[in-house]
Amino acid sequence: MASLQGKIEEQLFYSNELQETLTLLVYYPPKFTTLVKYPILIAQDGPDYFQLGRLASIADQLMCENEMEEAIIVGVPHQRNEDRNDKYHPQGKKHDQYLRFMGLELPTFIHTTFNTYLLGSGTCLLGDSLGGYVSLASALAFPRTYGQVILQSPYVPKDLLQHVSNFKQFELLSIYHSIGDEEEQFHSPSGQIKDFLTPNRALADLLKGKQFPYCYEEFTGNHSWGDWQKNLVPALKFIFGK
Repeated sequence: MASLQGKIEEQLFYSNELQETLTLLVYYPPKFTTLVKYPILIAQDGPDYFQLGRLASIADQLMCENEMEEAIIVGVPHQRNEDRNDKYHPQGKKHDQYLRFMGLELPTFIHTTFNTYLLGSGTCLLGDSLGGYVSLASALAFPRTYGQVILQSPYVPKDLLQHVSNFKQFELLSIYHSIGDEEEQFHSPSGQIKDFLTPNRALADLLKGKQFPYCYEEFTGNHSWGDWQKNLVPALKFIFGK
């Protein structure tokens, strides 16, 4: 039997913090109705998660198989390359503005536009690589706004490890965290060989010592959309499983 399909629409949103209009991608679940409150999943690298990660079709299947509660998914775009680095990287020129956008503007827009749960436990952030970093940074800065996080091969600088070590409100959070077992030798587009695995294991060691819902998995694979796509199934089940 074919799965029912949700609907994806574009939603324009002007950000005063970023001084630009963003074309948000909004996924509505297959049985969407305005009469029901929905949890929210916010994806960094939004278009890539829908196109390369097949996020909508994976969510369709899990919802139709009753393995995931119905949720609205909001994909947040960027203008690629330099703009992504400017917003997501901790040293990026627009990083502080992006965190304020994530913490103040975007949740206000979402909760006034859709019928949602207003508690942080009803809102999840999803990100890969630098998108994983900015998702965790946003949750640590605004834990009462974003109570759930899915991290796929996040960028983990030493400052983030220190921030996690000092953070005192883990009772507000639930985190799914994954990394590929081949990411010790990731060949970046710039030609550099980067080690994502070692710092992610250090992050996992810190998080395992906290008392909160946390799942850490090392999947077979590398720093690629093909592997993140497959890893979305256990990630979504951990956060939204029924």
